[in-house]
Amino acid sequence: MISMWLSLIFLAAIGEPASTPELLPKTPPEWRFERIDFPLSFAPELKYDGFEELRFAPGMFDAKSKTYFTYIFAMKITTEATFDAKVIKSLLETYFRGLCKTVAKETDFKIDGSKISATVHEDHYEAKSSRHFTVTLDSYDPFVTGKPLKLRLEMIVVEKHKAEHRIFAAVSPKPETSPVWKLLRKLKRRFQTQTDE
Repeated sequence: MISMWLSLIFLAAIGEPASTPELLPKTPPEWRFERIDFPLSFAPELKYDGFEELRFAPGMFDAKSKTYFTYIFAMKITTEATFDAKVIKSLLETYFRGLCKTVAKETDFKIDGSKISATVHEDHYEAKSSRHFTVTLDSYDPFVTGKPLKLRLEMIVVEKHKAEHRIFAAVSPKPETSPVWKLLRKLKRRFQTQTDE
């Protein structure tokens, strides 16, 4: 279990707890919810307006858990932009470098931000209202272990109009055949359905 002081560091990095999600689908009750407004304190280079919502699996901060570092997030960005594979790559690398650097200052883990990199593949589906991406992200766990961590992200980008983009990601280091991905993909489908409504 993550210690209280580490939890406080995390909250300082990502924002204060919120109670009701606007974007994210309903998750099991033990999943913790957070909301952060842009500009992000740990990644001010991301010049967007809007906010991010996150839900963390109960084993998020337990390296031995089946849901270690497993969570979902959604962003509502109200800045005119095009979120193609190149932009998604830049967004993720900037985000995770900033997050790891900020948290590592307090945990004293040695993290090489230059080694944080994303490989983004666009998946092609018939749905014209959204774009789907699969991402392999080489990052770190700056909270618990300080060790390199390879994450899989399955993402959806929905453009409601020019200045309203909704981005969803399911995140886990577990293999894509792991049971946790069954739940993550269910949540991804829920997000797609409620966003299309």
